[in-house]
Amino acid sequence: MANINLLPWREEQRQEKQRQFLSILGLVAILAVMVSWLIYTYYDSRLDNQRVRNKFLQSEIQKLDSKIKEIETLEKERQQLVERMDLIQNLQKSRPQVVHVFDEIVEKIPEGVNLSSVVRKEDELIFNGIAESSPRISKFMRNISTSKWIQLGPLEEISGDKDSGANRKRFLLKTKIGSPKSENEAQQ
Repeated sequence: MANINLLPWREEQRQEKQRQFLSILGLVAILAVMVSWLIYTYYDSRLDNQRVRNKFLQSEIQKLDSKIKEIETLEKERQQLVERMDLIQNLQKSRPQVVHVFDEIVEKIPEGVNLSSVVRKEDELIFNGIAESSPRISKFMRNISTSKWIQLGPLEEISGDKDSGANRKRFLLKTKIGSPKSENEAQQ
């Protein structure tokens, strides 16, 4: 049998496979670098796009903030106008009220009671006066309690009149000004 030496052939084949392996490895490395570069550029463009969108959103938010401030000032102005309108309406409603209140005072004051002052503070009436006796003050208070326009309040002060020698009494009575209830409100 013939003796064949195959060692150099195997060595050449091994070197060829190693060259192929190195060239494939180089190609894979180049391909990996290219894929990495593509991924980087893709995400970088996405980031740039997102930054542009964020800037746009920030500018729109600033515009909206300025509009919100403008709306708040308009809302304050509106509220002030509504308050003014309510005040004017209340004044319009209360115009005849003063006449009715004075008519009620004239009707409800009994004989023997003299009012030295009637002071109005908002919806409160303060009667300061002199009565011939305590029962006259009580009658005045009972008469006021039946009034449609005046609501009875506390009798703040009652004292003897030092200026006159009689049994006269000084008094201070607080009441509230109201408006008569309509029939619907009275039934409820």
